[in-house]
Amino acid sequence: MLVDKRQADLALVRPPQRIAVPVELIRTRKSKGAAFTLACDTSGLEDKEIAGAMNPPIDLGTFSRLKSGSNSLDADRIAEFCEVVGNQVYSEWLAFQVGCTLVMIQSEAERRAAEAEKALAEERSKVKLLTDLLQGKAA
Repeated sequence: MLVDKRQADLALVRPPQRIAVPVELIRTRKSKGAAFTLACDTSGLEDKEIAGAMNPPIDLGTFSRLKSGSNSLDADRIAEFCEVVGNQVYSEWLAFQVGCTLVMIQSEAERRAAEAEKALAEERSKVKLLTDLLQGKAA
């Protein structure tokens, strides 16, 4: 029975470990290769799983050069890489190199939900005050 070469090369699909890496630890990395390697190691995935999950896949030679720091990950692939490894270690290290840190941007839906929760809390406070006043008059 012949096995299709493409089928034999398919990687197992495992989700990455989503471990929070302290920003102080990320900032101690001395090179982009060290930061890239930390991101990969933190994921708990093997190199071939990470490389194969990228679209298009990264060949293992290039992946090795990324880990050594002799190659850089293209900027337009950083978001995908972070999703594959389940962390933002590499992008946080890059931001630190220009004196910045990453901040999660609140989506429009999240902003609206927060405003609605704040308004609801204010209305509940008013209702409680009015209820207390009415009960005080009735008593």
